[in-house]
Amino acid sequence: MEKSTGLTTQNVVTNDELINYLDNLGLTSKLNEGEKNTYLSIAKAFGLNPFKREIHVSKYGETMSIITGYEVYIKRAERTGQLDGWSATTTGSVEKNDLKAIVTIHRKDRSHPFIWEALYLECVQKTRDGRVTKFWEKASFMTKKVAISQGFRLCFSDELAGMPYTSDEMPNELESIIEDATHEEVKEVEIILPEMPIKMFGQLVEKIKAGDLEVLEKSKAKFSFNHSQNEILERETNNV
Repeated sequence: MEKSTGLTTQNVVTNDELINYLDNLGLTSKLNEGEKNTYLSIAKAFGLNPFKREIHVSKYGETMSIITGYEVYIKRAERTGQLDGWSATTTGSVEKNDLKAIVTIHRKDRSHPFIWEALYLECVQKTRDGRVTKFWEKASFMTKKVAISQGFRLCFSDELAGMPYTSDEMPNELESIIEDATHEEVKEVEIILPEMPIKMFGQLVEKIKAGDLEVLEKSKAKFSFNHSQNEILERETNNV
């Protein structure tokens, strides 16, 4: 199905396809009806396609999280036809406690650029024991991502208002749960590996349930897994 936004024509993901995404991640049984409806409503309202990694849903304990990627904000800003270039830089350092990222966004309909800053000390995510999470060890890169996300939401507030936040802006408590649950797996996975496609991951889980652990080791040599996938893999391998 296609939907015209006035700026471009984009594919609209159906309810069945959105639920299939949850099935592939093993999340369908974890979410109650209200949480499923929230996920469906947000995905359809903003035309976010989970198979393009434009929206991701996860649940840790009793907390459901719906997130998007900062690239989605940039794409949506480009679709308005008003984006006239942007840049993101960092200054300072973690050692001096003055690291910050600055994003500068130019709009064709404004005479002055929009400038936004994000401070590392206000953004950094840590585990319950005070350890900086694995992703946030790349301090400059992660702080820059937060600045880009926040800056584009503010500069294009009409177009991006109400959209999910990025994982880089998740509360410390939730980030701690994710890091604690997958710390060992993150150490072992080469981060340069491409992430396993969602449909292929669903097939992998079925093979593990059938007792085929050899296919898991082969998959780890070729692909990386996100936090939710690592949690599923750990649970299923423990059940074999």
